[in-house]
Amino acid sequence: MSNYTPSEEDLWEWLRNKTDPDDILPGDLEQNWKTALIITYSLIIIGGIIGNVLVVAVILLNKSMRSVTNVLLVSLAGSDTLIASWNIPIQLVYYVKNEWTMGETLCKGASYLQNVSVVASITTLMIVSIERYYAICHPLKARYIRTPQRAGVLIAIIWIFALTVSIPMLMIQRLEIRLKVEFVHIKLAYVCAEYYSEHVYDVVHTLFMFLVFYTVPMVVMFCAYGKIAYQLWIRKPIGDSLGSPQYLMKTRRQKRKIIRMLITVVVLFGLCWLPFFSIQLHHLENDIDKSFRSAQTIVHILGYLNCVLNPIVYGFMNENFKQCLKSSFLKCRGMFKTTKRQSVHTVSITVESAV
Repeated sequence: MSNYTPSEEDLWEWLRNKTDPDDILPGDLEQNWKTALIITYSLIIIGGIIGNVLVVAVILLNKSMRSVTNVLLVSLAGSDTLIASWNIPIQLVYYVKNEWTMGETLCKGASYLQNVSVVASITTLMIVSIERYYAICHPLKARYIRTPQRAGVLIAIIWIFALTVSIPMLMIQRLEIRLKVEFVHIKLAYVCAEYYSEHVYDVVHTLFMFLVFYTVPMVVMFCAYGKIAYQLWIRKPIGDSLGSPQYLMKTRRQKRKIIRMLITVVVLFGLCWLPFFSIQLHHLENDIDKSFRSAQTIVHILGYLNCVLNPIVYGFMNENFKQCLKSSFLKCRGMFKTTKRQSVHTVSITVESAV
């Protein structure tokens, strides 16, 4: 009687039958996919950090840019910088290694701060839309409440709110053990995952995040900008009887440009993050497999890409921002040249004295 040795396929089939699918890590991404992921994420990290730091610097260093809207946009740039410098590098390491190797503290911290940054972004955009609505549709009321100082207080409230409502992420996020299959090797590996004692809690939390921190803010913003558009493009704005026609036309054009820019920012945010929330809803009734993991990497790229697009929108659609950025660059260049000349002059004097 001849001996029978099970093949590799038999072994994998046995493991699949004996192990719950959720206990096995999805297959690793192909090397070409990993390379593309590393390049794409690296470009987003560099572009996101540089672009948003420039936005903050231009607004804070130029008094002419310190309007209420721009001060609030500093908050948006801050959340985008957080995503680019913190969330994206950690997510990249996770995808490339196909397991979590950074400990439980970082597991909880990374998920928490990602939630904080997204909540801060969407809340800031919603507050900006409301601020613009009052400034254009109810200018007399807005005159007494719209100040840069109060905008600073609003930013503090936004971030305290984002930090507070994201606390549940610290409780539901944890390390879990999975079976990792690599070619002919099998080992146990950690994943950073959300844990719910009952599936219904997962459903409630996911739906809550989608409705409260995506759907409702998007509806509020589109309603606000819809009324603003009606006020600026169709109806005669309040206060148009004051001032010369040329001045009024110029002011109206400036307001329209700002609103176009803000609507573009809102639309880009909605388009970039909708796939992320959609795949979260899809996951409620589907297991995580290799195809899901590939789709997950794409929706994360789209969401993270938003932090690069905002500074580009400001640069192309905000003339004041472009002028202030250019003047700031020229000032820095002039200061560098002056410092360099002074350094050379000091060295030459020292050499002459020595001689």
